[in-house]
Amino acid sequence: MHRLIGFVCGSLVCLSVASAAELKIAYVEMAKALNDVEEGKAAKERLQNDFKGKQKRLDDLQTQLKAKQAEFEKRKAMMKEDARQAKMEELQTDFLELQKTYATLQKELIEEERKVTEQIAGRINSIISKIGDRDGYHLILNIGETVLYYKRHQDITDQVVQMYNAQFPKK
Repeated sequence: MHRLIGFVCGSLVCLSVASAAELKIAYVEMAKALNDVEEGKAAKERLQNDFKGKQKRLDDLQTQLKAKQAEFEKRKAMMKEDARQAKMEELQTDFLELQKTYATLQKELIEEERKVTEQIAGRINSIISKIGDRDGYHLILNIGETVLYYKRHQDITDQVVQMYNAQFPKK
């Protein structure tokens, strides 16, 4: 007997089951799992330290640029027109370089976070598959904005985190 079970992520899901009571569903809160696994915590700390280092570098460059600007403002009235114009162009170049450095560092941080998140999420998905096969689940859903209600006893997020930490210890 085929029963229409519902929609999952916009795709129609049809399962052949004798009754809806036999359908075994669990839930995982992926965002929580990503933050709770030891590797995720370590990666978050690494990324924050990287961010602080890059932010300090930007702050130093900005301080240097402000000092140059202040020095220029003090002396520009006494400068010849061509020297003043050259100094203004130099300051503009330095400002553009600061903007370029900011964009580059921001892009590096975003890319590193994406890579780390994808790696950990891939490993979490493999853990979820193992639990699904081992425990005979028909569906394991990601609790997110689309799931409005679920039975808490069917949330296996903590189990996923424990298995992940056992399989992929913090480096």
